[in-house]
Amino acid sequence: MLCPACEVEMLILEYSNIEIDFCQQCGGIWLDEGELELLLQPGSPNSKLVADLIAGLKNLDKPGMARKCPVCRKKMKPVELSIEPVVEIDKCPYNHGIWFDKGELQQIMSSTGASGKLSEFLNSVFKKK
Repeated sequence: MLCPACEVEMLILEYSNIEIDFCQQCGGIWLDEGELELLLQPGSPNSKLVADLIAGLKNLDKPGMARKCPVCRKKMKPVELSIEPVVEIDKCPYNHGIWFDKGELQQIMSSTGASGKLSEFLNSVFKKK
């Protein structure tokens, strides 16, 4: 799968049977539809916050270079997550997944209170870069 930001082949990292597509060049992460919810531990005390976060994606009408979905190659839409501080990510219009620039997934995890083994895993991967 090609990175939406720099068009190089991404690595597939596996965490708890979830495939995380990671670009070694830019540090970005692609998550297929539904994987963010799985990563942020559904069933935990943060479940409602995670559901609200996903439901609260706000489309941004911004000019600029739209990245292409690595699955369907259609232009993705920039969207904003309603957390503090605000995080802008790219979402496939056909719901194939979500693109996170370097550090954005960790920022979301921190804002939602998600922690534990996933945080340790991501930190171990990204500290090597």
